[in-house]
Amino acid sequence: MNKQTHVEPETRHILPFLAWTFGITWGAWLLQYILTALKLTSGAEPLGLALNFIGGFGPTLGTFISLKISHPKKMLDFIFSHAKGWWIYMLVFCLVRVLTLFIANPALPPLNAILMFPLGWTFVTFVGGGNEELGWRGLLQPALEKKFCFPLATVITALVWVAWHLPLWLIPGTSQSQISLLFYLSFGILLCFC
Repeated sequence: MNKQTHVEPETRHILPFLAWTFGITWGAWLLQYILTALKLTSGAEPLGLALNFIGGFGPTLGTFISLKISHPKKMLDFIFSHAKGWWIYMLVFCLVRVLTLFIANPALPPLNAILMFPLGWTFVTFVGGGNEELGWRGLLQPALEKKFCFPLATVITALVWVAWHLPLWLIPGTSQSQISLLFYLSFGILLCFC
């Protein structure tokens, strides 16, 4: 019996991924927009936060659904299979982050700086954008690179990423509603090359 634990993104996964991702995200964010417009919730209330949170996980859920990954072991294998030696980079990143806290505020007690990092990292990973990366960098970008050269696949990924965020310009209080769409588009393209 062949027991494959790793699923490699292919070009055939792109459309199902996009359909699930946009369906989950835009569905949650559209509901948030409607409920906010009706003054039944806001981005600061539990329901508004929950809908925003669910929408933010659209790319990750879209990845697991389109790759037919449902078992936790397969999810972890997919997450960590692309980054051999990832822990070295994570350790260096953590040390640089803690060092930055000391340099930025030498009066900060060392224990507080060390304790602040896991909280900040957890927030960024699960709410501040890291929750999207399994979809964009784990599925869409590698699948597009099988069809297009790296720079073109990267620009396409950036354009899809910006389009995915479009509903947030309609919801009062989101960071996107406060900035220029042109700036965000430029930022998105630049960010995809990092």
